[in-house]
Amino acid sequence: MIAADLLRHHLFPDFDLLGGSSGLNRELSSVSVIDAPDVDRWMRGGEFLVGSGYIFREDPEAFTDFLRRVNERGIAAVGVKLDRYHHELPSSMVSEADRMGLPLLSIPLHYRWTDIIEGVQTFLFQERNRSACSIDEVGSFLEEGLDIRQILSTFASRLQRTLTVQCSQMGICHNFMPDGSVEGPEAAQEFLKTPVVQERGLPKRGQVVANLELRNSGVLQWSASYRFLSDTPLTVHLWLSQGENMPSARQERMILRAMTLVRASALELSAISNRSAMKKEKLFETLCLDIYNDTSIVEANLRELGITLPHKSCVVIVSSMDGTSPPRWTPPNAVMSYRLGDMWTGLVPLPDLDQAKGEWSQRGRDLKVYVAIGGGIKSIGEISRSYQEAKRTFNWLREFSLDPGAYAHEDLSLYALLDNLFRLPEAKGVYKRFFEPLLEEASSNSRRSLPLKELVRSLVSCDFNARQCAQMLHLHYNTVRNHLDELEKLLGVDLNNPHHRLGLALAYHIGNGIKKRGIKL
Repeated sequence: MIAADLLRHHLFPDFDLLGGSSGLNRELSSVSVIDAPDVDRWMRGGEFLVGSGYIFREDPEAFTDFLRRVNERGIAAVGVKLDRYHHELPSSMVSEADRMGLPLLSIPLHYRWTDIIEGVQTFLFQERNRSACSIDEVGSFLEEGLDIRQILSTFASRLQRTLTVQCSQMGICHNFMPDGSVEGPEAAQEFLKTPVVQERGLPKRGQVVANLELRNSGVLQWSASYRFLSDTPLTVHLWLSQGENMPSARQERMILRAMTLVRASALELSAISNRSAMKKEKLFETLCLDIYNDTSIVEANLRELGITLPHKSCVVIVSSMDGTSPPRWTPPNAVMSYRLGDMWTGLVPLPDLDQAKGEWSQRGRDLKVYVAIGGGIKSIGEISRSYQEAKRTFNWLREFSLDPGAYAHEDLSLYALLDNLFRLPEAKGVYKRFFEPLLEEASSNSRRSLPLKELVRSLVSCDFNARQCAQMLHLHYNTVRNHLDELEKLLGVDLNNPHHRLGLALAYHIGNGIKKRGIKL
């Protein structure tokens, strides 16, 4: 492994080379962390030396002298995590790296040292074992140690058929031959220009359109063509052998699998190519999680990205009600945002909360989405607080199954109270009186088709309406009535008594609170 391998898109796509490009061919054999000013005394050569610059935070210029000393020990490269203690490195350090030919890299804030060590060690392991491993070994693929052209060559070898692949986003227009060789764009274009004299449709495979083409290049030959025309335009032509006029099920399955891998690689390439958008997302995510410990570093990043914080704003979280798909709508004027699973989180200008909440509530009801609104923000330091409020609001929306729409943090004070009932000193007595007997009953009567604690959950959800409860549980009304009689007898309560109903509902919410946090009263 050499220092240049650190910049491969599948290893550390967002590392930046600051200086020392002439030394990118230095051999790299291990990773070490800068933990002391005299760490050079323990260097043996070939290390990728990484650190946050903490020990030089008071005297950044001392970093340059440190760079000279570690260079004399024959290290491969130096990587510094920026925005933790240094927004940028001294120009003297970059100049010295260029003079010595020592690669100097910037490491984004979100990386853990273990991420880097594991990535380098995995790459080194693969390189040492490459000669003993087949190119399509599953383990190598999972570790992202192969490029897509090698993978397509492997598919062609396995199929023992030529594949002509076009994907402009990946810069691919090649013939992949059965012997593992690859022919360039000229050969691929020659095939594509061959006249098609007959065409037959094949069954559509999801978003992939397939058809058979008979081409005449002096010799008639069938090929099966598979086209994906959505986000990543991609076409794969499978050359059929003489006498074949239809691909086998195995061939088709492998072609579809190859197309999936090409699309995945195109998606990855697209994600790492937009560096500015990536940096905005990471900056906002880090601000939400309150990782920065120096406001001046945040301000410098905002200036570099051309971001001006609105005078009034808030953090907003949007998610679909079902939690299984991305939301169909998000506020259009977000200054920064990022997505995580089915959740979209954004920093949104909010000059008028009531007006925005009214508009967003209608959107939420129409499109079945939750919109959780954090408190107002007037400075950088308040972003994390607003995010935490939006996150709690979102959790209450899901936990209490509220209707779709927009909700500010203060709108859900009641649910905040219910979520924190277990903290009250009286909670233990209420829980013991109204809910603990249900748990004991469930453990002693395991054959019961409907545990009484599940009956209570449905009752609370239905406001103690027995008929609605029966519908929710898909049980006959009389069956539910019988269970309610057992519940009253076990707890010694009268469900017509509003105080008893309130006690049961409070005990249920206390139970949810302690279960969610894994604690005991």
